Amino acid sequence: MGYILALDLPFCHGGDDYGNYPSVACWQAAVRDADGLILVTPEYHGSVSGVRKNALDLLGFEELTGKVAGLISVLGGQSNSNALNDLRVTLRWVHAWVIPEQVAIGQAWKAFDSEEKLLDDKLGERLDRWAESLVTHTQKLRG
Repeated sequence: MGYILALDLPFCHGGDDYGNYPSVACWQAAVRDADGLILVTPEYHGSVSGVRKNALDLLGFEELTGKVAGLISVLGGQSNSNALNDLRVTLRWVHAWVIPEQVAIGQAWKAFDSEEKLLDDKLGERLDRWAESLVTHTQKLRG
């Protein structure tokens, strides 16, 4: 999310004229040129963050069709998959391929120490399997 915030993207208005915002072209090119995508979102009020959704809305079929994506959500409360399901539907709509594995990190504030090191070995193993799946599926679909 830090990368998206640094781009200072405008609100999506449904059109394709964002000439006054070079950050939109930069974002679109970065996604278009990527082999695969890692999408991480906080879950707010049971759904994807507005910043993440807006960034996706600024992309289209040209950037996302055939793109392989892996999904992770972080939550302050217990684990939930609403944001992941919402992202999956959005990406399917623009013909992206979402890997079947996904990770929801509940009580994310407990998952890392003060140096941002992951504390839960089982979560680390899940993230490793998730990453392996993303790489494998990306290689298969991107040739």
